[in-house]
Amino acid sequence: MIRLALDVAGGDHGPRANIEGAAIAIERGSIQREQLVLVGAKGEIEAELGRHGLDLAGFSIVDAPDALDGQESPVEAMKKKPRNSISLGIGLVKEGHAQAFISAGSTGLVVATATLALRCLEGVRRPGIAVTVRGEKGPFTVIDVGANPQPKALHLLHYAIMGAAYARDALGIPEPRVGLMNIGSEDKKGNPLVREARDLLLQHAPNFRFVGNVEGVDVFSGACDVIVSDGFTGNVLLKVSEGCAEFMLRSMGRVMVEEAVGDELRARVIGRLARDVDYSEYGGALLLGVEGIVTICHGRSNGRAIANALTFASRAVGARVNDHIVAATRSAVIPT
Repeated sequence: MIRLALDVAGGDHGPRANIEGAAIAIERGSIQREQLVLVGAKGEIEAELGRHGLDLAGFSIVDAPDALDGQESPVEAMKKKPRNSISLGIGLVKEGHAQAFISAGSTGLVVATATLALRCLEGVRRPGIAVTVRGEKGPFTVIDVGANPQPKALHLLHYAIMGAAYARDALGIPEPRVGLMNIGSEDKKGNPLVREARDLLLQHAPNFRFVGNVEGVDVFSGACDVIVSDGFTGNVLLKVSEGCAEFMLRSMGRVMVEEAVGDELRARVIGRLARDVDYSEYGGALLLGVEGIVTICHGRSNGRAIANALTFASRAVGARVNDHIVAATRSAVIPT
């Protein structure tokens, strides 16, 4: 049975949203309560379970009394507050008591704790955060969006291999197209890191379908299935995309009101568009490259987003994402 460790303390809405997400996922039948390990302050967890009418029986609870405020550095958090929900939750994965950890807590703390506690997969030097969003022609994955803001070209090659393996085996894309985020599509564009990475990706193109440089205007057009980026650029891309989508939805709603579009039609149109751009539809991002499945959720995640993240993590375990990544790195002759 797949076991999922949920960081109940994480996120802007804390235990309420996380327990609500667990309740939604159980009600949907996407997971069973016996699969969950709830990590957080025991009293708060029990209170929220009661508020949602959930019997304590069948739930595993790991008490994590050390509360994080999001301002601690990873080192401070692990030294001064060792019994925090992130450290204990990732510890469950390390010890084999859970196969996945799901958290809407501090991305920096999750990445740092997972990188230190869990070994990197064979053939991988640095993990990367892979987020899947919907574009004009379907879902595409961006890696990295924040774990490694100053990578080496070799790390970007690893991201290409991991991203292609993930898109193929977890998302069902037979021959995922891999593009390199750049300021232009021309071969000689970009800074030294990107130019060096492009040469590496070209050398290893037999291991994935490399389509060359991808510039910002092509991100949502369906030009590729996997976009490889350094963590700084990828994070800016993700945040700007979220902000732009929210702005466009607000603007469209305002224009429809001004044009006297009926309430029912306006709600239906906005609702359909919102589902396409809503971060909660995919639930979370995967930290690819570490042993075990680590799912990082948006800090603003509500109950529905957490429910989707739990389902997403369970599917990633079931799809044996890490096994496929290791197989892909073994088949590629990568420089050390």
